[in-house]
Amino acid sequence: MTHKSQLASYQTPLRLNSPLHKVFASLFVFMLSYFAASLAGLLVLRPQMIWPLWPGCALLVAILLLTARRNWPLLLLVGLAGFALYDLREGLAVRSIALLLAGDSVEILIAALGVNYVFHGVPQLNSVTSLAKYCFFAVIVAPIAVASVAVPALEEDSWWIGFFTEALALLTLTPAILGLVNIARRRVKKPKLLYLEAASMFLALAILAYVILMAPGSEYRPALLYLLVPFLLWAALRFGITGTTNSLVLVAMFAILGVAHNHGPFTGHTPLKDVLSLQVFLLVAASSFMVLAAVVEKHEAAEQTVRRSEERLRLAQQAAVMGTFEWNMRTGVNTWTAELEAIYGLPQGGFGGTQTAFENLIHSDDRAALIKVVELSVKTGKPTIAEWRAVWPDGSVHWIAGRWQVLIDESGEPSRVVGVNIDVTQRKRAEEALLEVNRSLEAQAALLQSREDLLKIFVKNVPAGVAMLDRDMRYLQVSDRWCADYSVDSSQVLGRSHYELFPDMPRRWKEVHRRALDGETLRADEDRWDREDGTTWVCWEIRPWRTPNGLVGGILIFAEEITHRKQMEEAISGMSRRLIESQERERTRIARELHDDIVQRLSLLAIRLQQLQKSADLPPEVRSHAGELWEQTTEIATDVQHLSHELHSSRLQYLGLAVAMRGFCREFGEQQNMEIDFQTHDLPSPLSADISLCFFRVLQEALHNSAKHSGARHFEVRLWATSDDIHLTVRDSGVGFDPEAAKRSQGLGLISMEERLKILKGSLSMDSQPKRGTTIHACAPLTSGSDFMRAAG
Repeated sequence: MTHKSQLASYQTPLRLNSPLHKVFASLFVFMLSYFAASLAGLLVLRPQMIWPLWPGCALLVAILLLTARRNWPLLLLVGLAGFALYDLREGLAVRSIALLLAGDSVEILIAALGVNYVFHGVPQLNSVTSLAKYCFFAVIVAPIAVASVAVPALEEDSWWIGFFTEALALLTLTPAILGLVNIARRRVKKPKLLYLEAASMFLALAILAYVILMAPGSEYRPALLYLLVPFLLWAALRFGITGTTNSLVLVAMFAILGVAHNHGPFTGHTPLKDVLSLQVFLLVAASSFMVLAAVVEKHEAAEQTVRRSEERLRLAQQAAVMGTFEWNMRTGVNTWTAELEAIYGLPQGGFGGTQTAFENLIHSDDRAALIKVVELSVKTGKPTIAEWRAVWPDGSVHWIAGRWQVLIDESGEPSRVVGVNIDVTQRKRAEEALLEVNRSLEAQAALLQSREDLLKIFVKNVPAGVAMLDRDMRYLQVSDRWCADYSVDSSQVLGRSHYELFPDMPRRWKEVHRRALDGETLRADEDRWDREDGTTWVCWEIRPWRTPNGLVGGILIFAEEITHRKQMEEAISGMSRRLIESQERERTRIARELHDDIVQRLSLLAIRLQQLQKSADLPPEVRSHAGELWEQTTEIATDVQHLSHELHSSRLQYLGLAVAMRGFCREFGEQQNMEIDFQTHDLPSPLSADISLCFFRVLQEALHNSAKHSGARHFEVRLWATSDDIHLTVRDSGVGFDPEAAKRSQGLGLISMEERLKILKGSLSMDSQPKRGTTIHACAPLTSGSDFMRAAG
């Protein structure tokens, strides 16, 4: 969304849609401004007329941010009029009033316009970044402007006090007002205990602040100020920015009143020094605890997002009849979800929790083969797909399709296996039925052509969706399964036109019918049919039937609705995304530990060995041996650092795909003592994170395979984009290989590249011949990206 469209779509909380609303709003703002100025009068040091905090501008900035920009001139004028009335009542000179109002106007407009531009409306200070943006305009730029304009109006004041006076109010009071308005506007129901907790916290803080900062006659100890910290931490951790700012406003009021009445810890010097020390204390405390509150709110928002994602995943698993598992190979515990237990006919909590308990659920004819597949996947660590039969407690047999991934720990040993199972019994039965139909049709084709009545009986009772039509596409016979799939009665179908029964028939299917009537046999493993009541996926085959004299008398349609199977395939694809995402997170974690721990420790060891080599107290043989160990340790540290960069490239995240690939080619070439020619052109910027990560991993895997098997020392890498696709080729002039044999071997690298590109709806091709080199080409559409690897990459 562009900046203009964001502004157009934003709706302010306070809407002034009629002249009457504007009149009432103007009177209300005028009274609030006057009372805010009067409140500031209670906080002023007399007779020096020094304000530690001026709430008026902070109040008007909050009001402007809560209303549309078209109402700002009116509300600003009536607010300044309230300030002017208070100044006249206090007897200020006209020149001083004019300077103060000019400074206030500049400050309010800079703060309101800057914050409104950055946040496109009311600021949400729920992260350190948003808090920094708000502080730049409201707490730094705007107070500088007003301090430079208005301070000359006050004879006893200083520039710094004028700056801190406005900065402190805008840092605490404005976010407090906006937070309270947001709570009132959203009307989110909170537990009563939370409100009781908030009231208790504010009451205790008020009492403590009064005793420490304002109470007359009490002996002051510097350590007492630290008693405020637990309550401010309480506010930040439990009540976020709104609770923190309101708590700070409460503390500021008591502190200022204490200074004004010559009580508390910030007295004993000149009024200017007292106020300045008070302001610095409040600003430091406010900024520190507001940053903490922003971090806490961002963390809570992330946790809510994760919980919502987990809930959506759980609902998707239930809808797709899919369950997940996690097998901890160190402890032997195999954890199943309730959905997976239901797939195996077990009640919730009925699974034994071990791999042996799982194997006992497998059909005896499939158990040994499945155990071998699992053991092979643990040894190789590659993603694995398999199908097997499970026996339910009631004795019924069900087909299960499984996909899993073995996760490797930092020591290179398998630690966990995570995966998904789906009940594909209906699909297997349908496939077996369709296969049986095809076999029967091929075996009896000649006989059925001459015995049409027998064919009709067979078609009607076959356990699949079958329809027999004449050359005019009128029904001659349909199977019971056809009637059940399309919710029609056979007595109402016979004799009717196929296109009359299905008026939303796609035009491409009509062309298929015409070709079948011309003698062709056509089929589709899956085809999409967008009907008025929703989308349906169909697997079909259409072939002509002939009369005894050899002429085409019509067509036979074999159809199976596979919508449920498509949904399961999409669910498996989603789980594949999550498995790769888990792999990327594991790579990032290992890379971080290698870089932040192992490399640092090796570097420290190298330094100590170098010091040992230079020691004059040791024999020459020991120093020589220490020098050799230093060189070996340095090489190991360099290799570990290269490995860390391969596992997780910070260049990819911050500098983009082209820069990251160029850097990897340079480092890999230097490490392997080979020449890599990298070129790129027509690459859009920026690329989505998932496309960048996918192609970066494909490049890594392709170069590793080529360096290991090709025997070549020169490689060409090309990265470019067209209007719709992005392409990557890795070419060498090495020994080459047989691509078909490589595909049959199902190496982990090839599977990894294909799985990543499949998620992006892309493709991987290999062109290689013995002694003629190899070219690997990866291609993916630019619009197929998703964000599933963004956090991990």
